[in-house]
Amino acid sequence: MGRIRVLDRSTAMLIAAGEVVERPASVVRELVDNSIDALASRIRVEIEQGGRRLIRVRDNGTGMSHEDARLAFESHATSKIASAADLGRITTLGFRGEALPSIARVAKVTMLTRERDALEGTKVVVEGGRLVEHAPAGCPPGTSVQVERLFFNTPARRKFLRSSATETSAVASLLTRYMLAFPEIHFEFVRDGRATVVPAAEPKARIARLYGARVAGKLHEFSAERGECRVHGFVSPPELARATRAEQYLFVNRRYVRSRLLSEALAEACRSLLPQGRHPMVFVFLELPPEQVDVNVHPAKLEVKFRAEDRLRELLSEALAEALRGSRKSPAAEPRQQVLGAGAGARAAGVPAEHRVREAAASYRAQRAEHAPEELRALAQLHATYILAESSRGLVLIDQHAAHERVLFERFMKELQQGRLRKQELLAPVLVELSPREGALLEENLDMLTELGLEIERFGEGSYIVKAVPAALGDAPKEEVSQVVRSLVDAVAVKDERRRREEAVYRIACRNAVKAGEHLTIEEMETLISQLRRCTSPATCPHGRPTMFCLELREIERRFGRS
Repeated sequence: MGRIRVLDRSTAMLIAAGEVVERPASVVRELVDNSIDALASRIRVEIEQGGRRLIRVRDNGTGMSHEDARLAFESHATSKIASAADLGRITTLGFRGEALPSIARVAKVTMLTRERDALEGTKVVVEGGRLVEHAPAGCPPGTSVQVERLFFNTPARRKFLRSSATETSAVASLLTRYMLAFPEIHFEFVRDGRATVVPAAEPKARIARLYGARVAGKLHEFSAERGECRVHGFVSPPELARATRAEQYLFVNRRYVRSRLLSEALAEACRSLLPQGRHPMVFVFLELPPEQVDVNVHPAKLEVKFRAEDRLRELLSEALAEALRGSRKSPAAEPRQQVLGAGAGARAAGVPAEHRVREAAASYRAQRAEHAPEELRALAQLHATYILAESSRGLVLIDQHAAHERVLFERFMKELQQGRLRKQELLAPVLVELSPREGALLEENLDMLTELGLEIERFGEGSYIVKAVPAALGDAPKEEVSQVVRSLVDAVAVKDERRRREEAVYRIACRNAVKAGEHLTIEEMETLISQLRRCTSPATCPHGRPTMFCLELREIERRFGRS
């Protein structure tokens, strides 16, 4: 990377304009981009009060000269491009030369920087866009940028910042993306004095550090190439599907982007594999020549345009579909999982993970909508998964897991509304490790999780002690507690508060419900049918899958030539 220079007016006019500084996370994004572009191998991010009071990003990168340190605060001053032609082949994360001046206009910024072979460094202080100090200073090699009193001179913008917990969560989510894209960089994240250290590692080991060894061990790796384009990454089996798309990442030449490319390719690859509202975890790394992607589209650099989007979508879809097909065949993709708690027919024996929605789910759901179960008599169990019952209309097939989910969901929601959802103390506290994003989400929603029956406390860097779980989960074994916590944290990532509660209760119901593969007695089947009949929405599970469908008697008679 060359020296910093101010771009000519014609080049500056071609750069996508817009507000760079929206919230603390956008400040962190711009500063970390600069650290990575400066070839840093260690980056430390500190925030206080969600970034309202302090943001500090420190790296061991190349640093700046005395003159470049001053120029860095000039608009459209950058070392990353020199002319309009360079906009068509951008290879750095930053390129606009707007980050530091935009930040310095709405905060007090103190920068300390030193080139690796220089005898002394430089200190620059800019407050509200006004240069306060530019002088030699002693400092280690690299660059440290400290941002204080963000939006101090624009109170209207400061007023629209969210709570400290929400802003911290946004920064944690942002840093998770960088940690995934650059596993070779050592990261430290300090929030209000509490540090999380994520050492450099191989890509899958980095995922294990952020999401746990259990998750990383179940991911399926994929890779495909076509011409100069290569796609590779990891995708989760259906059993690890989440309630939101928060854990779906697309990196283009290691830049995190939002694109229809990933969602459309996933939709094609996952067709008929997952129930409605469930989304696989996926980490996609797309590598292609820089001239085939335009990153100068969005001020926040989150959107890009591809020269051959259809070809890339096809490549990605094929790679994901092959990985998911492999997950269906792999024994590791359907582990036997211990049932937590005692619902109707619950056993201590292992049972398979939730089965996939059938292609005819939509028609069955329509067939049963607005019809409560009539009087049914349990006859038998089919493949330890479906209850066969007799009705006056014919033969009714009931999905025992979906039906029990509905029963428990309505029961637990009623208990929660009445303030009666109990917790159960664990015999011994369990240590759980969470990613920075998960930890921030947990702390942001701690009151709700406590209301649900989860008792958890921070215990050092990235670790939490669990003392109690929702009573409905019963005596959760130690190895399952981490899974329970991650599931509930994933549930509260849903933005709408009402849906957030419902999703969390659904997770509890799902884990406590009888599973496919679990044998039931006739008495247990009758009990489940009776409980389902008393539900307000008996035709579907909480996520909309059908609980039952009826094979009409007239259809049976037609098949046997009796009509």
